Amino acid sequence: MSVFVSESLKTTLKQEIEFVPYRNCTISAIKIKISMIGAPLGTFTLSFKKGDNVIASKSFTSADIKSDLSTTDNNAWIWKALNFNDFTIKAGLYTLELTAADYTQSESNQIGWIRDYESVFNERSEISQERLETPFCFRIYELLRQDLIK
Repeated sequence: MSVFVSESLKTTLKQEIEFVPYRNCTISAIKIKISMIGAPLGTFTLSFKKGDNVIASKSFTSADIKSDLSTTDNNAWIWKALNFNDFTIKAGLYTLELTAADYTQSESNQIGWIRDYESVFNERSEISQERLETPFCFRIYELLRQDLIK
């Protein structure tokens, strides 16, 4: 049985990540796994931050989610792809932050960020059985270096 845990966005949801590459990396996209109940109004923004400094951000709406899924259904989940203007990061602590503007969360209209209960990609720093303490689902995509393709 799969575990599906989604935390509803009220104003802000944050995920701290430690990036430990052996070299600088150029990030081109981030995917977050989100759930949608109803068709909540508002604009949702994912920001990639170092401390209080926003390195990159991208916004979307519930209409964008429906368009991505080619559906008119108001209840769905998706790996929402957010393509960025490429930015370079190096080893360090960063934060992924999901925020909302002009949005009111309710039981019948909400966006949620799905938590990764079991994952080989987003390991927990502490062992915990609390599902709401597990990391949020995300994937970070590096820009493919053209000089490596032959």
